[in-house]
Amino acid sequence: MKKLALALVAALCCSLVGAGLVGCSKARIKGLVPVEGVVTLNGEPVSGATVMFAPKKHDPSRPKGSAQAVTDASGKFKMSTLDPGDGVFPGDYYVTVTKDRVEGGLSLEEVKRQHENPELRDNASEPEQTLIRELPDKYADINSSGLDQTIPAEGNKNLELALEGEVDATPRPMNSGRGAGPGMR
Repeated sequence: MKKLALALVAALCCSLVGAGLVGCSKARIKGLVPVEGVVTLNGEPVSGATVMFAPKKHDPSRPKGSAQAVTDASGKFKMSTLDPGDGVFPGDYYVTVTKDRVEGGLSLEEVKRQHENPELRDNASEPEQTLIRELPDKYADINSSGLDQTIPAEGNKNLELALEGEVDATPRPMNSGRGAGPGMR
């Protein structure tokens, strides 16, 4: 049920964000500059990592929020603020890089079966979900990542986020407070 609830919340959030962006005019996103780069871990490209840029200061003339990207098979990324690959506003950013996977919980088939047969929900105990980090923990936290960036007015198409260190792939329970969010210890 937790997976179903999380999936429904995620879908609702995406719908609301998408609905809000449909009405965006080009004038609202004026001033974005291209930011592209590559993520490596110990010299090897990292595929499927999420790169997040969070502004250090809020500028009331710009939309609130952060920019993000997901790396491709060669570790390359192109930052997006509102539309895919549209870039970021020039300025100072906290930067984090994460690559996590969730294991356990109910399969989609089990969720569907419980949804169709509510009596199964009452008797079933849900398997615990765990989070497994695939990059060193420090890069998930703005206070320890060491990846802060200043994006100039012309942007940056050659950003290198060279991560180093060992990965602690110990499964972390999702419901203990250690399983989600930056700064997890």
